[in-house]
Amino acid sequence: MKRPVLLIITIVLVAIILVAYNITLKQKNIAQTQKNNKIYEDFLNQEVLGTDIASLMNKIEDHNNKNSVSKTNNGVYKSNNDNSINLEIKFLELEEIITFEKIEQMGIKNFVKNFGSFSFKCTKIEYHKNTGNVKYMYFEQV
Repeated sequence: MKRPVLLIITIVLVAIILVAYNITLKQKNIAQTQKNNKIYEDFLNQEVLGTDIASLMNKIEDHNNKNSVSKTNNGVYKSNNDNSINLEIKFLELEEIITFEKIEQMGIKNFVKNFGSFSFKCTKIEYHKNTGNVKYMYFEQV
């Protein structure tokens, strides 16, 4: 009689421990996502200089490389529905929207030289549905 009771108690305890572990892990993931997103969300609806955008592009490049985000044939990072980040900029004098990869190809130093003192504003941020991580940022020259 004691064996079945001990078996049931053991199974219940293991189940409780597994549920508690999963809850703790999920809370840590949520906290990490919020911490990572805050870096990017601080730009939303704020006017920043081109030099700040250059620093942000370097962060995004590092982030995408660290997470092994693949690129298209054009050199643009593919959205992986998990942790990829893309950034686009709309310049006043251009009709088209420019990706940060295109700016990197031309050189961040040239961007800073030509647009470092210009103001830009982040008007849109999008998130990955699966993870809640930032996936896209859109800046407009002010």
